[in-house]
Amino acid sequence: MAGWNLEGRTAFVTGGSRGLGFAIAQALLDRGAKVAIAARDEAAVKAAAGRLTAGTRAENVLPVVADVTDADSVNSVLAEVHAWQGALDIVVNNAGPQLTPSPLETIDEKNIASAFDTKLIGYVRVAQAALPLLSRTGSGSIVNVVGATAHMLIPNAGATGIVNAGVVALTSYLASEGAANNIRVNAISPGMTKTEGWLTKTEAMGQQQGKSPEEVRAGMAQGLGIRLNRWADPAEIGAVAAFLASDDASYVTGQVLRVDGGMTKPVA
Repeated sequence: MAGWNLEGRTAFVTGGSRGLGFAIAQALLDRGAKVAIAARDEAAVKAAAGRLTAGTRAENVLPVVADVTDADSVNSVLAEVHAWQGALDIVVNNAGPQLTPSPLETIDEKNIASAFDTKLIGYVRVAQAALPLLSRTGSGSIVNVVGATAHMLIPNAGATGIVNAGVVALTSYLASEGAANNIRVNAISPGMTKTEGWLTKTEAMGQQQGKSPEEVRAGMAQGLGIRLNRWADPAEIGAVAAFLASDDASYVTGQVLRVDGGMTKPVA
């Protein structure tokens, strides 16, 4: 079994049908957890569950349909997940919108409001529904997915940066409130990662520039100053989320772990 042992744990991952959410769900499953994945698209989340269970028993994965912008939907699905195994140990807040890059000077305020509603307030809705159900025995953990725009200036990514900075603050406040019930709350902040969306995007960029997708990604890695000089594999992000949810991180709470290959460069 890879890495941290999560046998006997029940996990819930939002935005779990693709991208980082799928990779995190896979990492949790590989380490022994039973995993419920949520997305708005029923066909997509069921297809994702099929891919996840290709190497394991189908009863270890529960696909559920949920809309994180709807509190009733969130409350209902968390109750369903808790009833599934009679427990809830791990919650991963990952669902978020894909925003078109735009300067704040010209972005439609509705796009910013939608991003807040889906990601930041969506995370709040999930946390509010999950906290009464999470284990108080030490296995209760929330992992929020942030993003590098919370820590560094990326051109035309102001809306994303504002939302992600809010998630950083949310993580700290939730960790403070959850501590009384022995619930840990942390965040991971991924950098450039080879998700389906980025693979498609860099392929299109390569066609425009007369380059291969690999050359495009290499150029971006250099331009962004990524110390490891490469993009992350989604599994590398999933492994860190699994670590934070495991007993090996039992004394870690209120922290944001930057999983970005050294793209962001704090000195203190």
